[in-house]
Amino acid sequence: MGTRQTNATNDEHPIQVVARRTGLSADVIRVWERRYSVVNPKRASNRRRLYSDEDVEKLNLLRRATSAGRRIGDVATLSIQELRDLVDTDESAAARIPVAKIEQRPSTGSVMEYFDNCLDAIQRLDSQDIYRSLSDASKSLGIIFLLEDLLRPLVSHIQDECRRGALRDTHYAITIYTIRGFLYSLVMNEPYVESEYKLICASPAGQVSDIAALRLAAASKSNGWQAIFLGMYGSVNEIIYAQRRSNAQLVAIGITRPADDPLLPNQLRRLRNELDASIEIAVTGSGAAAYFDVLQEIQANFIQTISELYLLLDRVKQNTRLIE
Repeated sequence: MGTRQTNATNDEHPIQVVARRTGLSADVIRVWERRYSVVNPKRASNRRRLYSDEDVEKLNLLRRATSAGRRIGDVATLSIQELRDLVDTDESAAARIPVAKIEQRPSTGSVMEYFDNCLDAIQRLDSQDIYRSLSDASKSLGIIFLLEDLLRPLVSHIQDECRRGALRDTHYAITIYTIRGFLYSLVMNEPYVESEYKLICASPAGQVSDIAALRLAAASKSNGWQAIFLGMYGSVNEIIYAQRRSNAQLVAIGITRPADDPLLPNQLRRLRNELDASIEIAVTGSGAAAYFDVLQEIQANFIQTISELYLLLDRVKQNTRLIE
């Protein structure tokens, strides 16, 4: 698409001003312009881009749409009015569910260093280097800081960058599969935990990732629990069977995507109905908040942080001792 040359006026803005007004980085704006033709800025006499007020509004709407979970490739061709309607719908729906913990880029020195090392390896598609950085971080930071302060912001950052088009699906796949392998090694490797306190960790049928369930399993093992990990073989029947067979005191469910599965609410209700009333249910993951109403209905524990999980594990231990 051709560009126009002009001298700047009051309603034409350089990219640095647009970045400030929209909250998008200059790099993301250029990627969206080049790859998706979302705007067509003029060119000043010095060849610098100049964006109109309409361009700024569209970029703002696109930023809000991608922040709500939309992929830039799906919304780039929408008109400004269509984007307004879409953003209004998304933000109205989001206002009806609890605000999940906002993941931010780490700001403390040691965590930030591992974060940047992982990000650099992800951009190079070097899974071995990602794994090595995670292993080093585990030894240096400990399990809580690894899971809470490094992995959660890292996955969230990669998801955001993929939605915005700054990174590709390949980067996300490398990230998820490497993290999954690393977490699985934490759960399965020595030291082996044999404990009277057990929990089932699973992702319900229909989920596309079991990272959230793996994260729960790794955190629980570090707290002295024996984690029985079912991954994505977590149909209601199998979860119930595993709980009864193992006498686990807790069932932990990880929900990521999709966050609008029409079958999942009834799966959760059935799980609650068929488990003994004394068995606690914990639910976590980036998609869990979308099912908050049903979680309240079945009196499940909505877990957003490792600290909240540890409090639940301690409470279940105490209740178990009282029953005995």
